[in-house]
Amino acid sequence: MVSVLQLVAQPSGINRGANRIVLNGDDWSEMIESLEHIDGKFTIVHIGDSHVQPGIISGEVRRALQAQYGNGGRGLICPLRLAGTNEPSDYVLTSSSSVSASSKLLSKSKPAGMGLTGVAVKFAGASTTLNIRTRQAGDEFYRITLFHSPGDRFELLQNGDKLKAHPVSATATNYVLNSYADSVALRLNGAGALFGIKLLNSKHGVIVDCIGNNGATCASYLNIDGFARQLKDLKPQLVIISLGTNEAYGSLTSVESNIDRLVKSIMHECPRVKILLTTPLETHKKGGRGYVVQSGVATVRDIIMNYCKKHHIAVWDFYTVAGGKGAASRWLAPKYMKTDHLHLTDRGYRFMGNLLGEALLNLFTGKDDGSAVPDAVVPEFENNENQEVEPLGHDDGETVTEEPSNSQ
Repeated sequence: MVSVLQLVAQPSGINRGANRIVLNGDDWSEMIESLEHIDGKFTIVHIGDSHVQPGIISGEVRRALQAQYGNGGRGLICPLRLAGTNEPSDYVLTSSSSVSASSKLLSKSKPAGMGLTGVAVKFAGASTTLNIRTRQAGDEFYRITLFHSPGDRFELLQNGDKLKAHPVSATATNYVLNSYADSVALRLNGAGALFGIKLLNSKHGVIVDCIGNNGATCASYLNIDGFARQLKDLKPQLVIISLGTNEAYGSLTSVESNIDRLVKSIMHECPRVKILLTTPLETHKKGGRGYVVQSGVATVRDIIMNYCKKHHIAVWDFYTVAGGKGAASRWLAPKYMKTDHLHLTDRGYRFMGNLLGEALLNLFTGKDDGSAVPDAVVPEFENNENQEVEPLGHDDGETVTEEPSNSQ
């Protein structure tokens, strides 16, 4: 079958030679060995901003790795829509009761508290029915983990039967369902805040958990009390951090220190986990008469690359893979980038996810050794930070990510 992406002209200037994971001296051999001889679940957690929140990039990585190593389950789903923001399209999570309080990562007021997913909801009354449905074949589940406010353990019933709770930590509890399902209605009794739900099957294989929040920076996740401690409950072997675009729109003085604090906090709580940082794609900002290149993105890219080299952290340099300088205009032309000059279209995110999945698989299967290479020479194109670029008409009708101005 020919994929949709093969039927659409791709952006010019893609640097395929740079599409690789550079380990910077880190040793992933033990992790890769465990993946090759998988016995149980191999969990990847993808953390990011509004590029990650729709779940499209993570979904493509999930599809590629599960095809190779087995489907361990859909993984983490979040009450994003219940909290008033956009969520991935491959699941539906609704409630019979209204939401009495909710929180989003960048909201000034957080009446429902905050958890590892960056969102939280509380329901009116002491009981509600949660309806969970997955939309993709193979995402059936029989066991779930609820992530909730500290100490607020919920009573969970399925068809009137109380499900036995197996505490994982103060903020996570496991439940086994009565049967396999791709759609369930669960009675939730309790007044605490719900952060997310992890859907699991009984098979060995890969899980890709997605934690994305509009407008997020490294500092945003550092502001979640106990973020890394809660992250440990997901049992990650690999954590991918895709942040940096929003940092480019603010002060750059604390970018490296915030990256370092986030990475070290995760490694402290999950000492055997491997970390992969990614660099952001070039974007545009509004200038006097049109759009100009947001030069801060290239600076953030360099900060991430230098940090990873200095601290022996693996990196995927998407800035260079996408085409480096001038890439934003070239992604706009075939409608891989939205006309806000900031976010990608659905097919743009699918393409990005395909590239990341390909780079990971090449490393995992031994086609690439992850060694450092001299910086790739990226062709210089006409657009630079002092030149204006033309808007390219109206949006192409794909899903628009909710976003504050100049933030993602």
